[in-house]
Amino acid sequence: MRFVLAVLALTFVTGAQAQAAAQAIDDPQANVVEELVVSAKLPGPAWWRVSDADTTIYVLGMPVAVPKGMAWDKSVVERRLDGAFTILTPPEWRAGLTDIPALLKLRKTLKDDGEWAARDPALAARTQRAWAAADPKKPDGWKDWKPLFIAMQLGGKADRAAGLLMSEPDRTIDALAKKRRVKGRSAKVGKAMPMLKSLARQHTDEAGRVCLTETLETVEAGPAARRAAAEAWARGDVKAVLAAPRSTERCQLLLPGVPELMRQSVEDEADALVDLLKTPGHAVALYPIRGLVAEKGVLNKLRARGITVRTPGEG
Repeated sequence: MRFVLAVLALTFVTGAQAQAAAQAIDDPQANVVEELVVSAKLPGPAWWRVSDADTTIYVLGMPVAVPKGMAWDKSVVERRLDGAFTILTPPEWRAGLTDIPALLKLRKTLKDDGEWAARDPALAARTQRAWAAADPKKPDGWKDWKPLFIAMQLGGKADRAAGLLMSEPDRTIDALAKKRRVKGRSAKVGKAMPMLKSLARQHTDEAGRVCLTETLETVEAGPAARRAAAEAWARGDVKAVLAAPRSTERCQLLLPGVPELMRQSVEDEADALVDLLKTPGHAVALYPIRGLVAEKGVLNKLRARGITVRTPGEG
């Protein structure tokens, strides 16, 4: 699960205002530490440094997505991968081959007979327009699904149609690491099925409609804000990166257990960095940028433990 300044205030259509007010969002990363939100001194994206007497970990704040083919300065990441003893990535949630029957069964629970669209024709009409624009080959592909599943699918489809890739810059950095024979490790590896079952069974229809409304607001606004955030990431402008729309994260946070899962992921990421400090030398870590600089984020937790954290402005 990928979690990527304050939460952006999205304006809802009149019919969704009551739903949004009733469905409060527990957002562990709503606020950031201003002194950590510093633009990069070196060329390219922003890096923070975590260190002790004999170990330095270079932590790269990662964007949610970047435009296909976007150029960015890789000189610093290449230099820091040279001689690194590992590259650390966020926690992973995995499902195996034995989970396929359960996944198929789970998928069925997200099916819908169209009742919600009949109850909210205005929202359904917006969904139709947005889906058809993002997936013109299957313009009615949303009609058999619950709003939550539609929202999660629609966001990804709209990104792909706009040429925004969630797989980058991760793939590029992974290739650079493999070229240098730097082995990767995840902060934690967990089983996805218990989490997926809980989310699918316990989410409310209200949460699904609010999630869909937020996603539509972002999709209808177009990709300009997301592209601007990606370009800001490439030049190390941290504040501008944090201004990106957060509809996907907010959708996730409406689901039962996700805020707690996000908090636990931050703890796991902080613990993994502390563990790396036991090995002399230097390493590289890739973490979502907002989770790094949030008030209850990774870097602030490390500072509370007395660990030295340097900002991108320190080079």
